[in-house]
Amino acid sequence: MDLTIVGNRAGMPADGAASSGYLVRTEQSNILMDCGPGIAVMLTRYIHASQLDAVVISHMHLDHCYDVLPIGKQAMLPVGKTWLVDTDGKGDFHGDDTDRRIKLLVPRGARATLDQLAELFPVRTIPHLNRAFDLAYEVIEYERGQSYELADVTITMVPMVHSSPDCGIRIDGASGSLGFTGDTAYNDNLVTLAKDVDIFLAEASLQEPDHTRHGHLAGVEVGRVAARAGARELVLTHFTAPQPAWKEARRADAAAEFTGPIHIGEPGMTFSTPVKER
Repeated sequence: MDLTIVGNRAGMPADGAASSGYLVRTEQSNILMDCGPGIAVMLTRYIHASQLDAVVISHMHLDHCYDVLPIGKQAMLPVGKTWLVDTDGKGDFHGDDTDRRIKLLVPRGARATLDQLAELFPVRTIPHLNRAFDLAYEVIEYERGQSYELADVTITMVPMVHSSPDCGIRIDGASGSLGFTGDTAYNDNLVTLAKDVDIFLAEASLQEPDHTRHGHLAGVEVGRVAARAGARELVLTHFTAPQPAWKEARRADAAAEFTGPIHIGEPGMTFSTPVKER
């Protein structure tokens, strides 16, 4: 199992780095966890959207889901396929595997939001382009705590605590295990999410713990969870400041609680199970 950091920014892109987006690859599966602004472009460095098997959205905040539509549109026009625009202005889709859709796992109630997004900028001369959430994706509104089988892995949505309903994403398979926090305040379900995982991918958004209703993690809290859960390795992400010194300070905060390897997850880095950065 390989984890590639596609984007690591919180809130908005900065200094050439996209918002949240993480590509997980196994022998049989290509899974994108979250896709904030900039991920649709950055993803093309690693994989064509049509090769994705699943896109999993932790929660419906812009920095975690905004690029889901352009990724879907790219998946509708994979390499070697073309659009034919008829003389009456109607579009038609041509190519092989037209029945193969990407599983799009989103929180309950999100389908209506996705449909509104698709309707905002219609391409009236090629109607198919307005139907990414029907043609490119199989939209699945997940239930909190539910698990889904995908080829060689199981994806489990672990309830978290955030201002928008959020689930951490746990992926288990023969090739390894991974837990991703999404955005959340400190809570006991984090230990379930990270229990004995090979890679614990965790937001380290804050310098100090967040005691408000918004819900984000500080570096020291992430380290505490990794230690309690017995995670093998910790990768920090979702940074609110781009300065290297600020990110190093969050690593030091986590290291005060967790004695295992701790990485600052930068775009382009890949971590593997057994965990090896390459």
